[in-house]
Amino acid sequence: MTTQSYGTSGPGQAGPIDVRQALEAQTQAVNAHDGPAFASFYAEDAVVVDPQYPEPLRGRAAIEQDVATFLKAFPDLQFSLNNILVDDRLVAGEGKIAGTNSGPIQLPGAEEIPATGRRLEFPMAFFSRFDESGKIVEERRYYDLASQQEQLGLT
Repeated sequence: MTTQSYGTSGPGQAGPIDVRQALEAQTQAVNAHDGPAFASFYAEDAVVVDPQYPEPLRGRAAIEQDVATFLKAFPDLQFSLNNILVDDRLVAGEGKIAGTNSGPIQLPGAEEIPATGRRLEFPMAFFSRFDESGKIVEERRYYDLASQQEQLGLT
Protein backbone atom coordinates (compact mmCIF):
# COMPACT_ATOMS: atom_id res chain seq x y z
CA MET A 1 0.00 0.00 0.00
CA THR A 2 1.31 3.41 -0.90
CA THR A 3 0.83 6.08 1.72
CA GLN A 4 0.02 9.52 0.39
CA SER A 5 1.73 12.54 1.92
CA TYR A 6 -0.58 14.89 3.78
CA GLY A 7 1.87 17.57 4.81
CA THR A 8 4.17 15.32 6.79
CA SER A 9 7.89 15.51 6.33
CA GLY A 10 10.36 12.91 5.19
CA PRO A 11 12.75 10.92 7.39
CA GLY A 12 15.22 13.06 9.29
CA GLN A 13 13.32 16.28 8.62
CA ALA A 14 11.41 18.41 11.06
CA GLY A 15 7.64 17.90 11.17
CA PRO A 16 4.99 20.25 9.85
CA ILE A 17 5.69 23.90 10.57
CA ASP A 18 2.49 24.51 12.50
CA VAL A 19 0.27 22.17 14.47
CA ARG A 20 -2.91 23.55 12.90
CA GLN A 21 -1.64 22.53 9.48
CA ALA A 22 -0.70 19.08 10.84
CA LEU A 23 -4.16 18.56 12.33
CA GLU A 24 -5.88 19.57 9.09
CA ALA A 25 -3.60 17.19 7.15
CA GLN A 26 -4.35 14.40 9.63
CA THR A 27 -8.08 15.00 9.07
CA GLN A 28 -7.50 14.64 5.31
CA ALA A 29 -5.69 11.35 5.91
CA VAL A 30 -8.49 9.80 7.98
CA ASN A 31 -11.12 10.99 5.49
CA ALA A 32 -9.07 9.34 2.72
CA HIS A 33 -9.15 6.18 4.89
CA ASP A 34 -5.36 6.10 4.97
CA GLY A 35 -4.65 4.62 8.41
CA PRO A 36 -0.84 4.60 8.09
CA ALA A 37 -0.83 8.28 7.08
CA PHE A 38 -3.20 9.13 9.96
CA ALA A 39 -0.94 7.32 12.44
CA SER A 40 2.21 8.98 11.01
CA PHE A 41 1.23 12.20 12.80
CA TYR A 42 1.94 10.50 16.16
CA ALA A 43 5.36 10.04 17.76
CA GLU A 44 6.58 6.44 18.00
CA ASP A 45 5.89 6.46 21.75
CA ALA A 46 2.67 8.52 21.69
CA VAL A 47 -0.06 7.87 24.25
CA VAL A 48 -3.75 8.23 23.39
CA VAL A 49 -6.45 8.15 26.07
CA ASP A 50 -9.78 7.18 24.52
CA PRO A 51 -13.02 6.52 26.45
CA GLN A 52 -13.57 3.35 24.41
CA TYR A 53 -10.60 1.59 26.01
CA PRO A 54 -9.84 0.75 29.64
CA GLU A 55 -6.13 1.43 29.06
CA PRO A 56 -4.48 4.10 26.88
CA LEU A 57 -3.25 3.25 23.39
CA ARG A 58 0.54 3.23 23.61
CA GLY A 59 2.71 3.77 20.57
CA ARG A 60 2.15 4.59 16.93
CA ALA A 61 1.58 0.92 16.00
CA ALA A 62 -1.33 0.63 18.47
CA ILE A 63 -2.81 3.88 17.15
CA GLU A 64 -2.52 2.65 13.55
CA GLN A 65 -4.20 -0.65 14.50
CA ASP A 66 -6.99 1.26 16.25
CA VAL A 67 -7.76 3.45 13.23
CA ALA A 68 -7.62 0.42 10.90
CA THR A 69 -10.14 -1.43 13.08
CA PHE A 70 -12.43 1.62 13.19
CA LEU A 71 -12.24 2.14 9.41
CA LYS A 72 -13.07 -1.54 8.88
CA ALA A 73 -16.19 -1.15 11.03
CA PHE A 74 -17.13 2.18 9.39
CA PRO A 75 -15.74 2.09 5.83
CA ASP A 76 -17.55 5.32 4.83
CA LEU A 77 -16.31 7.21 7.90
CA GLN A 78 -15.85 10.96 7.62
CA PHE A 79 -14.48 13.35 10.21
CA SER A 80 -15.24 17.06 10.11
CA LEU A 81 -13.02 19.36 12.11
CA ASN A 82 -15.17 22.24 13.37
CA ASN A 83 -13.01 24.17 15.83
CA ILE A 84 -9.32 24.29 16.62
CA LEU A 85 -7.64 26.24 19.40
CA VAL A 86 -3.84 26.30 19.31
CA ASP A 87 -1.56 27.40 22.14
CA ASP A 88 2.03 26.79 21.08
CA ARG A 89 2.18 22.98 20.82
CA LEU A 90 -1.11 22.23 22.58
CA VAL A 91 -4.24 21.87 20.47
CA ALA A 92 -7.85 21.64 21.55
CA GLY A 93 -10.19 20.50 18.81
CA GLU A 94 -13.83 19.76 18.23
CA GLY A 95 -15.26 17.73 15.43
CA LYS A 96 -17.88 15.29 14.27
CA ILE A 97 -17.52 11.67 13.20
CA ALA A 98 -20.11 10.10 10.90
CA GLY A 99 -20.29 6.73 9.22
CA THR A 100 -22.33 3.60 8.65
CA ASN A 101 -21.49 0.46 10.59
CA SER A 102 -21.15 -1.96 7.69
CA GLY A 103 -18.20 -3.94 9.07
CA PRO A 104 -17.61 -5.85 12.31
CA ILE A 105 -16.85 -3.88 15.46
CA GLN A 106 -13.88 -5.19 17.42
CA LEU A 107 -13.07 -3.81 20.84
CA PRO A 108 -10.16 -5.01 22.98
CA GLY A 109 -11.13 -7.85 25.27
CA ALA A 110 -14.59 -8.23 23.74
CA GLU A 111 -16.17 -10.51 21.19
CA GLU A 112 -16.56 -9.14 17.69
CA ILE A 113 -19.91 -7.43 17.14
CA PRO A 114 -21.45 -8.02 13.70
CA ALA A 115 -22.23 -4.96 11.58
CA THR A 116 -25.49 -3.30 12.56
CA GLY A 117 -26.00 -1.44 9.28
CA ARG A 118 -26.87 1.65 11.30
CA ARG A 119 -25.58 5.18 10.86
CA LEU A 120 -23.44 6.65 13.60
CA GLU A 121 -22.88 10.36 14.07
CA PHE A 122 -21.38 11.95 17.15
CA PRO A 123 -19.46 15.02 18.26
CA MET A 124 -16.08 14.65 19.88
CA ALA A 125 -13.43 16.81 21.45
CA PHE A 126 -9.73 16.18 21.88
CA PHE A 127 -6.61 17.70 23.31
CA SER A 128 -3.31 16.93 21.57
CA ARG A 129 0.19 17.85 22.69
CA PHE A 130 2.85 18.04 19.97
CA ASP A 131 6.60 17.71 20.39
CA GLU A 132 9.15 20.07 18.85
CA SER A 133 9.29 18.01 15.65
CA GLY A 134 5.54 18.36 15.04
CA LYS A 135 4.43 14.87 16.16
CA ILE A 136 1.60 14.21 18.61
CA VAL A 137 3.02 12.78 21.85
CA GLU A 138 -0.15 12.76 23.92
CA GLU A 139 -3.83 12.94 23.04
CA ARG A 140 -7.00 12.78 25.09
CA ARG A 141 -10.30 12.13 23.31
CA TYR A 142 -13.77 12.85 24.66
CA TYR A 143 -17.12 11.60 23.32
CA ASP A 144 -20.35 9.98 24.53
CA LEU A 145 -20.12 6.17 24.43
CA ALA A 146 -23.75 5.67 25.54
CA SER A 147 -25.00 7.69 22.56
CA GLN A 148 -22.87 5.58 20.20
CA GLN A 149 -24.27 2.32 21.55
CA GLU A 150 -27.81 3.66 21.33
CA GLN A 151 -27.37 4.77 17.72
CA LEU A 152 -25.96 1.37 16.82
CA GLY A 153 -28.81 -0.47 18.58
CA LEU A 154 -26.47 -2.12 21.07
CA THR A 155 -28.31 -0.99 24.22
